[in-house]
Amino acid sequence: MGKRKKRKKFQKEILHFLIFLFFVLFFYMVKLLPSVIYPLLSKIAGLMAFYTMRNNRKLILMNMDIAYGDTLSHKEKIRICKEVFISVVLDLCEAIQVLKMNDKQLLDTSIFEGEENLKSAMQLNRGVIGICPHMGNFPKLQAVLTKKNYPVNYFSRPPSGKHLARFFKRLIRSANVPLIYVVDMKKAIKESIRWLNKNGILGFYIDQHSGSGAEVDFFNRKVFSPIGAAALARKFNCPVVGLFTYRMPNGKQKIIVEGPYPLQKTNDMEKDIQANTAFFMKRVEHYVREHPEQWFSWLHRRFRHSKENKKT
Repeated sequence: MGKRKKRKKFQKEILHFLIFLFFVLFFYMVKLLPSVIYPLLSKIAGLMAFYTMRNNRKLILMNMDIAYGDTLSHKEKIRICKEVFISVVLDLCEAIQVLKMNDKQLLDTSIFEGEENLKSAMQLNRGVIGICPHMGNFPKLQAVLTKKNYPVNYFSRPPSGKHLARFFKRLIRSANVPLIYVVDMKKAIKESIRWLNKNGILGFYIDQHSGSGAEVDFFNRKVFSPIGAAALARKFNCPVVGLFTYRMPNGKQKIIVEGPYPLQKTNDMEKDIQANTAFFMKRVEHYVREHPEQWFSWLHRRFRHSKENKKT
């Protein structure tokens, strides 16, 4: 048994190292290429991924079957699935491009809507919680907010594999974009509280499964969603804004800030956290329905959880 575990661990490490090598090669290739080539490169690479990455394709289509049922044809789901793969590659190319841009170039590629909502939340001087999905070019969203001199930080998990995690950490530092990595949870929470106490903006990606989260409705299904945003907002009386982004037909990223949201606060902490998390997920669902091809979390087992979902 011990030998089998060691073998599996070794095989996993080799796989992570190969993924790391592939990403590094892709990174430097994209960095050297002119940005005008990115859409074509993304289409070619995205379609190749669609036809070769069978398990990922099946997962996306399974998630769409659960979310949409018969309201979308199979042909339409296939079209969206292809667009998801293309969008993931294009987002990655554009995230790499950010490292080559000056501040003006970066801001010129984005359109900001609802910035006054963010400013009014910050004027309360209690720190700001931002709820976000893995949608559009979400790394670029944080870079834009940083370049606009907003004190924004994100609660995030490092990628799998120590080599890739170190590489990402160096990239993020070179772009001067702060992140709170969730490796040591206690340490991450302390860092988050310090950030809020400085009237910083703390972003949470809330659109993926969390087994210890709150049970909420999402696409008319019961799912578990992370409660960190709702819990911290309630405990420290922070305003909460929605931070959403998606790519427009002209290639620019539209950044939308909603809120500050009205939050439920009663004597029942658990019910408040559940109700507010449910509301946040409704806002996420709204944007996913508007731009399904740009939601990265179709590649995540989002609808795992209930007996009802397993029967579907």
